[in-house]
Amino acid sequence: MDRNIHIALNSMRNISSDLTVNSQNMANVNVPGYRADLVVTREAQALQSFDEFRSRVFSRQGKGTLFSAEQGAMQNTGEPMDAAIRGEGYFMIAPATGGDPALSRRGDFGFDSERFIIDGAGSRLLDTDMNPIQLPEARRIVVEETGQIQVELFGAPEGTFVPGPIIATTSAADVKLSKSIDSHIRPSNGDPLPEPDQRARISQGFLESSNVNTITALVKNIESQRKFEMSVKFISLAQEIDEGTSRIMRLPQ
Repeated sequence: MDRNIHIALNSMRNISSDLTVNSQNMANVNVPGYRADLVVTREAQALQSFDEFRSRVFSRQGKGTLFSAEQGAMQNTGEPMDAAIRGEGYFMIAPATGGDPALSRRGDFGFDSERFIIDGAGSRLLDTDMNPIQLPEARRIVVEETGQIQVELFGAPEGTFVPGPIIATTSAADVKLSKSIDSHIRPSNGDPLPEPDQRARISQGFLESSNVNTITALVKNIESQRKFEMSVKFISLAQEIDEGTSRIMRLPQ
């Protein structure tokens, strides 16, 4: 019974973790550029190792969270501060919650009170020198596909643009990425971010939607709930087997 119960409890814990991941995806279905989390990686670990009959193995959640790199749908918003990356690539940001710089696909940009460019979560957009981008008041802002910002200042002749900072982007080629504990994308081995290579192509006036598939997420929720119920029944069955074995083994009075 002991072995059967631990198998069922371990399965229930894994199912609960999968449900959490799926719920997180569904909660962010409307976040621009959101990358859907995948089922967490697990590693087999030995709790105790005695012999071939008494060793106990359980699964442990691996470090980092894998995510789907599939591109979301492109939406034409016409807003000058909206930007989306076509194909592969990431913006480089300084997270609003602090910590090391990270990668992002979120392009719903705006300004904070100090005129720093921030995304919808409050993270600051970085330039190729890894500094937050700050712009003056301007009549018009144009973002080229390479990330170069052109600014038409108030008081300047119409159509006269001044070059501004360059938005840092990277293709992150040959770099294994995962989501850190703060949900931001970074190299999975703990290395610093790759250098900006400006290979990504930016479309101004567009937003990339989340790549979460709501139908798939709902189906996964139903499947996980049924598996959880089966594990509960398995525990009850193990108890019945153990009680039946005890009655058989009991000596006659």
